[in-house]
Amino acid sequence: MNTFTLSAANEYALANDIETWVHLFLNGEGDNIVMSEDLKKKKRYWLGPIEIDIKYLERVVGPEEHLEYVEEIKWWNYNIDQICSRLESGWDMPPLIAENGNGSFRLHDGNHRLGALQKLNREKYYLIIWDDHSYEDIINHLKNCGINMK
Repeated sequence: MNTFTLSAANEYALANDIETWVHLFLNGEGDNIVMSEDLKKKKRYWLGPIEIDIKYLERVVGPEEHLEYVEEIKWWNYNIDQICSRLESGWDMPPLIAENGNGSFRLHDGNHRLGALQKLNREKYYLIIWDDHSYEDIINHLKNCGINMK
């Protein structure tokens, strides 16, 4: 089984070990070693993958000037088109990874994947969420978005 898929993430979650999957992904196909190392610096609380309406997600990467990490529009569009092609071919795309904080789910990994979902007019996808303070803070934020966990 490919470790870098939604199916694999779900297997790790069932074993109560989603944090391990996150670090494997970020150090592998996710190609975000710096994020993995930053996440390891203190205790984090994890939830997911859960299906969520993508309207609740805030990108930090893209061609828009107000974003934290601004990309050149041609590079952004190239990446989005590549991901759209993979999705349309049935790719078991890995979940997006976001931080719970300040009233939003800030997407720290998966900004291009979110852009592709938006381009394909998909309304929902799977998300792994971390919080620096508590698991309950994640649950409360989800409830504020109208998402009730079982």
